[in-house]
Amino acid sequence: MAAIVDVIVSEKITSFCLQEVKQERTGRIVDHSVLKKLSFIEAQEGEVQIRESNFAFLLQKELRKVKSNFSWTWADSYEEDEANIGLAIFSKISFSAVKTKMLTRDLVHKGRCKRRSVAVCLENSQVLVNVHFSEQYNQFLLEWGNLIKWIKEIKKENVLFVMGDFNIDAESNRIGYKKLCEYFQDTYMAALSRGDGLTVRGAVKGWQDSKIGKRIDYILAQPAQSIISSRIYFEGDLTPRISSHAGVVIETDDVHCNEGFANAASMSMWN
Repeated sequence: MAAIVDVIVSEKITSFCLQEVKQERTGRIVDHSVLKKLSFIEAQEGEVQIRESNFAFLLQKELRKVKSNFSWTWADSYEEDEANIGLAIFSKISFSAVKTKMLTRDLVHKGRCKRRSVAVCLENSQVLVNVHFSEQYNQFLLEWGNLIKWIKEIKKENVLFVMGDFNIDAESNRIGYKKLCEYFQDTYMAALSRGDGLTVRGAVKGWQDSKIGKRIDYILAQPAQSIISSRIYFEGDLTPRISSHAGVVIETDDVHCNEGFANAASMSMWN
């Protein structure tokens, strides 16, 4: 966790999203008064129980220790191995609303999970959408279609960033990648400065047949933005590898958006 805090502070990150943020299914529930003091903003759809083991909650406490002030939210998506797995969004810009959307119904097939998206409307009129799509392409198509419908409802005229783990490799699944680019700008391709962009290096769960790096985590924008740089963090070289996915950080003219810290700015939070 210290490595994440260090990057957030040193890179002056303004907003970031985390995927696969877990909390144990049992354990003490954090009181709402404590969450309020820590700038937790609840989704409009209903009450969320945050437990003391929640990674986003623990991260927020560490950020407060270094006087880094973020508003944040978390929503669970599915259960696995006695844990609730969810999505978190953090921003130094105040929230005007938090919304969630279930992209799938309950799935009983082995290896498939419910998928939820979380969106935050910021007071600067930007919208941040956090996503984690299924590995199966047919299931992705269903979830993607539902996401696009939802975004049309909430976007209005705002600048919108969709960030997270898409499970669509830019090289090996060109059809899927082109589908992303039908609606959004790939900020990696638009960046004036960028590296190889690989967010998965070597075989990981769901990609065991590949030893080659893949770019499956993205920050997408609508409308197109001026992107100064797109960088990878926690890849195991210049920064420590803390997850199966590296984190993506972009710099625009007026905001840094982190897509994945643990599957990061996008990153997955598995220990």
